[in-house]
Amino acid sequence: MLEVKNLKKKFGNNIVLNGIDLKVEKGDRLAIIGPSGCGKSTLLRCLNMIERPTSGKVIFEGIDLTKKGIDMSKMRKKIGMVFQQFNLFPHLTVLENITLAPIKLKIMTKEEANKKAKELLDLIGLEDKSDNYPEELSGGQKQRVAIVRSLIMNPDIILFDEPTSALDPEMTLEVLELIKNIADNGMTMVIVSHEMNFVRKCANKVIFIDDGKISFYGTAKEAFSNRDNERLKDFLLKTNK
Repeated sequence: MLEVKNLKKKFGNNIVLNGIDLKVEKGDRLAIIGPSGCGKSTLLRCLNMIERPTSGKVIFEGIDLTKKGIDMSKMRKKIGMVFQQFNLFPHLTVLENITLAPIKLKIMTKEEANKKAKELLDLIGLEDKSDNYPEELSGGQKQRVAIVRSLIMNPDIILFDEPTSALDPEMTLEVLELIKNIADNGMTMVIVSHEMNFVRKCANKVIFIDDGKISFYGTAKEAFSNRDNERLKDFLLKTNK
């Protein structure tokens, strides 16, 4: 479904990613872990061309997204993205935030989008918040709305960029439980996370990035039972998980 080949990303003279290779198959839950500043979020943003790689390829469903002339607006209908800071429009209601894209892109009529949005809000226990504005929601509620906003597009894959980093512990559990439920229903996802317990329970594949390179690539079980990769072992020890 998604393949990255020798991806490199520089900001000026700073090499953030230096030769990344990975594959994501349909149904995979790939977790990207590593110390702060190692390039995790940059890699995620390169997967849907929010950040253009300096070199290398990002092949999604057989199409090289790095080539000139690719309609990324069309491709992003299939590649959902959930950000750290929710990115909800403050002047729109919850319902309007969720339905804006499918209506504007003519994927659904307004009536169809409203119906689907309300069904999704009901599933996450926020059916009574459809007319509220983002400022009236808790952090956990905002992030759940942001996830629903991605789900309504019926994407083939969802990218999560540290979706709980701005939340307190109680709200973090709510959001992680929702993400796990989505994963359990078969959604393909790539998630940057610092929540190692969640990674252990939810991910089937893990990559550990250190100094812009993949230092470990394997199953979650292999990652957490690792004895050979000293850098990964040290990282996991410091997380106290």
